[in-house]
Amino acid sequence: MLKLNGHANGGPFRLQKYFLISGFLVIAVVTFLLSAFLYTGNISALLKNSENYARLLAENLNYNIFTGFYAPLKARGAQMDLQKWDQFGALDSLIKDFTYGLKIRRIKVIDKNRKIAYSTDYDLIGKFEPPNSSIDEAFNGKDKTVIAEEKSPQNRWMDSRLTVTYYPLREVTGNYWMLGGIYGVLEISQDVTDQYIAAQQSVMAIILVSAGLMTFLFVTLTLIVRRGERMLLERGSRQKKLEEQLQQSEKLASIGQMIATVAHEIRNPLGIIKSSAEMLVRKSNPDPSRIRKLCGVILEETTRLSGILTDFLEFARPRSPQLSAVDIRDVIYRVRDNLSEEIKERAITWIDSPIAFDPLVEGDSDLLYQAFLNIAINAFEAMPEGGEFSVDIDQEKETIEIVFTDTGSGIDPTNIQKIFTPFFTTNDMGTGLGLSVVHNIISAHSGAIKVNSPEGAGTAFSLRLPRAISISAQAVG
Repeated sequence: MLKLNGHANGGPFRLQKYFLISGFLVIAVVTFLLSAFLYTGNISALLKNSENYARLLAENLNYNIFTGFYAPLKARGAQMDLQKWDQFGALDSLIKDFTYGLKIRRIKVIDKNRKIAYSTDYDLIGKFEPPNSSIDEAFNGKDKTVIAEEKSPQNRWMDSRLTVTYYPLREVTGNYWMLGGIYGVLEISQDVTDQYIAAQQSVMAIILVSAGLMTFLFVTLTLIVRRGERMLLERGSRQKKLEEQLQQSEKLASIGQMIATVAHEIRNPLGIIKSSAEMLVRKSNPDPSRIRKLCGVILEETTRLSGILTDFLEFARPRSPQLSAVDIRDVIYRVRDNLSEEIKERAITWIDSPIAFDPLVEGDSDLLYQAFLNIAINAFEAMPEGGEFSVDIDQEKETIEIVFTDTGSGIDPTNIQKIFTPFFTTNDMGTGLGLSVVHNIISAHSGAIKVNSPEGAGTAFSLRLPRAISISAQAVG
């Protein structure tokens, strides 16, 4: 059944709202991971392209430097000394002619002492390179390309991005399978700021498009959920009205059934009382024994009538339990003592199983007495020729179990599910409210009741009630 106030706090669409938010977060995380993957991929591709380009450039530049500058010096037996203007001018002219028109920021030649022997940035010539693992690897014959940042004089807000390739300068042997000796390291710095910005812009475009799609999806789903909520509220309102009408109809039907049952149950005792009283009135000098018999009939029917009215009142106006620590044994002994005469008349053997603990429950002593009394009377009526009625008490961690067992005829399996229904009875003299009252009392105590009744083998009513802390335990606490 739909409850509108529960819907106001989230209701049936709470799961959809959680799904909406979770979906939004999943899309955001996936977009972030995708952007990071694309960014990393773009930078890796940029680095790889720059590395391939720089390697090709370095190989050709290495060949030109060796054949056009280093080899002639070596052939003349001259030492390479770039402090001499003729040597420096020859090398500088060779490098600049070769790299003219290329996006090369800087080229350096580093000798084995880590001294910058040549640089297109003349201010660096003669300085020493700080410790650098990439230079060490180049001297060991392995080229390497890295990305570096550099302050740009043209742009105050963003550093330039450079790919720096370290390539070993080798002597050319003329045989491609023979590597010549390494006499220096060639450092080539390429400006890749434009490509770097383009990669960032592509990733930002993906993020913005994804964010737009997420926003559109979120707004669309939110509108759908709210529309669904309004539809469900309207449907719930109509359903609630129908339920109220149904409950009203059921209430009127119950009242009609109660009135009919009350009228029927009261009419019979009143008819017997009326006929007995008329007989007394017609007798001018009745027999004393006859008078006693008729008075007994009137008393019996009056008592029965009082019991019927008591059952109806107890069912129609249930009393809330006043909870306290109650010893179940005291309630059971009270029921047994008050039924002692009936126990003798019906030839019933009452059996109390011994227990070694204090069966304390949180309950109302009077209401529990009423429930136990109804169960006992119901069991006695199932044993018209006598039998045994036993009471067993057991304890569990949080409950006390009381089992009432009789040796009567049992209950028809088709009636087991109906015995707690108001006005259901198989006894022509009963109201059908006794076990309904028992069920209401046990439920009001937050307990549970279970019935086991193999047909023809007796009935067992099992009651579970919440345990109470014993008085001794309270004192210790």
